[in-house]
Amino acid sequence: IAASVINVILGFLGIIAVILILIGGFMWMTAAGNEEKTTTAKNVMAAGAIGLVIVLAAFGIAKFVVNALVTATG
Repeated sequence: IAASVINVILGFLGIIAVILILIGGFMWMTAAGNEEKTTTAKNVMAAGAIGLVIVLAAFGIAKFVVNALVTATG
């Protein structure tokens, strides 16, 4: 049960990170050359990419721990 909850939570966080990257891309495309808006868009995209990497790492670690626990108790 705990593994399913962890997978769902990490899935939602991954979706949020991808949405941030998409929002940053939209902001960049609609910046019309404005440096301030472009910088904001780049920062949003960077935050989304970093968040996605963190979520993927957490998913890998959680998968490893759950598999190790199942193997040890099975």
